[in-house]
Amino acid sequence: MAPVISLLRNVWDPVANRLERLVRKIAVELPIDNDWSQSIKGSWYVHPRQHAIEIVFLSSAFASAASYFFMRALGPDTLNFKLLTSFIPTTPASWTEKLLLGSLIGSLGLTLTHKLIRGTGLFMLQPCHMGALLLISVMSAPEKLVSKILFNIYLHTQWGGYAALAFPDLRGHDLFLETFNFFAEHALILVAPIYMIYSGRYLVLPASPNMALLSFFVYGFFHSPLLHTCALRSGLNLNYLFAPPPSKYKHGFISICFWSNFEIWMNLSNIFGFSE
Repeated sequence: MAPVISLLRNVWDPVANRLERLVRKIAVELPIDNDWSQSIKGSWYVHPRQHAIEIVFLSSAFASAASYFFMRALGPDTLNFKLLTSFIPTTPASWTEKLLLGSLIGSLGLTLTHKLIRGTGLFMLQPCHMGALLLISVMSAPEKLVSKILFNIYLHTQWGGYAALAFPDLRGHDLFLETFNFFAEHALILVAPIYMIYSGRYLVLPASPNMALLSFFVYGFFHSPLLHTCALRSGLNLNYLFAPPPSKYKHGFISICFWSNFEIWMNLSNIFGFSE
């Protein structure tokens, strides 16, 4: 086994070194030690070489898989495609739906205000904020084909909202209504889809592995390369790309996932020489 690992390292190291140099060139200057008292600024808690490996290989994998499962789930010959092209909302929006839409717009607008005050507008790209924007877009034009597709993708990718409510990371929250709006926004992005499903105005495609996998890989592609590139260029800890929540949250489910991922990567780094 040792000779095989040694051979792999000899082949891989020049490639990894080049990818690492590329990431260091793209990224802003970052500290090595992470400041656990805040969640905004990033650090090299995860080695630049690991960032390089993830952004190249995960992005390629997510793009390829999303393309494949898009054809499997929504191709011209599928039942889903026929449903998408034939479904038309037959009733107008109720006052309840209008109230939900207005609440989403107000909450997202307040979130944007808080981010702009702090100078961290890029955090509006966080998946939960983008989910709120997606729901606003869908509710504003439910008859559009893209709205029907995005809504059904969103239904498979709501775990972020549940995780945020179960294990909120409120470090640095000190602006007026900031903490209240955090919970309000995440509650709205979970409640609104329930109403939308039962209103009959929005198409809900039949459950299938292909649709679930398409949704996962589309979500993954948004994470890497899009969020990952923005994080490297800005130095902001978008979607915890630079560092997970601090250890005091480690007993939460979301942080167990984060820390497990980091520990797996660190073990692989020791084996294949990904870190210095």
